[in-house]
Amino acid sequence: MGVPSVSIARERLRNLLISDRIQCAPDAVDRLSSDLYHTVSKYVEIKPEDFRIEITRTDIHIRYMGEKN
Repeated sequence: MGVPSVSIARERLRNLLISDRIQCAPDAVDRLSSDLYHTVSKYVEIKPEDFRIEITRTDIHIRYMGEKN
């Protein structure tokens, strides 16, 4: 099953907001997220859809499905 267009739009908006907060281009945020995913996936078996990165001006939070808060 494909990803609903609402989810795609939400993810794009989220990326734009993040890039604005940390004052870098959206493609740089995408590359950073991708690099972090690939680095973590070398050590932990994880699927891309279970991996979330939250970036603020001062922090980067990495969460994956099954992680306890």
